[in-house]
Amino acid sequence: MIFSSFEFLLFFLPPVWLGFLGLRRLKLESAAIGFLLVVSWVFYAAWRPYYLPVLLGSIVVNYSIGHLIYRGSGKRWLYVGVTFNLLLLGVFKYLDFLLADVLGLQLALNIALPLAISFFTFQQIAWLVDLYQGRVDLPTKSRYGFFVSFFPQLIAGPIVHAREVLPQLGSGWLRRPLPLSLGITLLVIGLAKKVLIADVLAPGVDSLFLQASNGITFNLLDTLAAAIGYGVQLYFDFSGYADMAIGLGLMFGIALPDNFRSPYKAASIIEFWRCWHITLSKFLRDYLYIPLGGNRRGPLRRQINLLVTMLLGGIWHGAGWQFLIWGGIHGALLVGNHWWRALAPWQMPVFVARFITLACVMLAWIFFRADNAKVACHVLAGLLEMPQAWSPDWHGVFMAFIDVSTSGQSGAGVLLPMSLAGLALALVAPGSRQLGERFSPLMRGLFSGVLLMMVLKTLTERPDRAFLYFNF
Repeated sequence: MIFSSFEFLLFFLPPVWLGFLGLRRLKLESAAIGFLLVVSWVFYAAWRPYYLPVLLGSIVVNYSIGHLIYRGSGKRWLYVGVTFNLLLLGVFKYLDFLLADVLGLQLALNIALPLAISFFTFQQIAWLVDLYQGRVDLPTKSRYGFFVSFFPQLIAGPIVHAREVLPQLGSGWLRRPLPLSLGITLLVIGLAKKVLIADVLAPGVDSLFLQASNGITFNLLDTLAAAIGYGVQLYFDFSGYADMAIGLGLMFGIALPDNFRSPYKAASIIEFWRCWHITLSKFLRDYLYIPLGGNRRGPLRRQINLLVTMLLGGIWHGAGWQFLIWGGIHGALLVGNHWWRALAPWQMPVFVARFITLACVMLAWIFFRADNAKVACHVLAGLLEMPQAWSPDWHGVFMAFIDVSTSGQSGAGVLLPMSLAGLALALVAPGSRQLGERFSPLMRGLFSGVLLMMVLKTLTERPDRAFLYFNF
């Protein structure tokens, strides 16, 4: 059950929201928390029922360890808690990779990856650290379960902290006005990003990377289409999910943190990581980079800390050398960016800096998308092959918006112009929250209504697609 499906929009969300409104009207805060906790577990179990015990077991163990930490049992239990979470993540996500790709053993356990394990594991590690440092108090069991399981952000973030969510459940939660208009607008904008843009690009991107996996020769335009196509697809897919999560949160009176701030407009890699997957960037900064020493031990140590942080951030996304390489690329780019700021005798023009940053980000996405490092290198090799002739297939572009199979059967002639159009939109359009807040309630209603009709019409004609970050 994904947000951009009739199953969620018509059969899950309406009764859940109406049930919440009934409890809100009666001002039954504990009952409302319990109700949303149960429906969140139902939402999670709808994917694969056997994933639910992993989530529930993780919650129980972490809360129990947190209780010991809160009682003053010291750093020992913090280490136990962090180790438990990393082992849980390691067994389900990295054991096969470690055995086969690192140790070279011909042993495939094929362990199923529980949905959202990377997200709820990171959230609980942060909670244990905050609890040890005295930044949060020990909540009730139901409130802790709500913090981990709240369905809008459970599957793919934003990564939230207990100190951000739990205070909102205090006295007055059900008496505060619901920012319903803004919440619905963000939900619909996210749906439009996902259904009308990301899902239209997806078949063409899948087709090109499948060709690369089969060894078909790429040229420059094929490589650009693969890089830009996936970069645009990923942005609208993931930021669309974040918009929906934030919008749904507002509909239930919970403010979730922003996760994107127009990252493709960034004029440096440093700025890019302040605008892309913001909650992950902050987590890596606060719980990895700063504990490693941050920038407190001199420039050389800072560069090493940056590299280590980004390498681990890369491998967090998936078990494969391609993710490690992708993290290493961004780590090296961040190091170079800091050296440039420190040593360059002149400042680069903003438009040049933005172009270089965008080019680096887009090309690095090839490693992020490829099935393995070999396929990524095959795609990148196309940069050295000039095309003999090329013209955009405008008829194919038009048909791709009507029949999703068209874009899946075509190459750069269709995908590249579509991707460039999507990239232009990402570069000129304001952020979703900025856009929603600019409108009056009436204009929000009209705008959301038109977009929602387009989304629903599209969903009747195309199969719904899972969000890309569900893989991580």
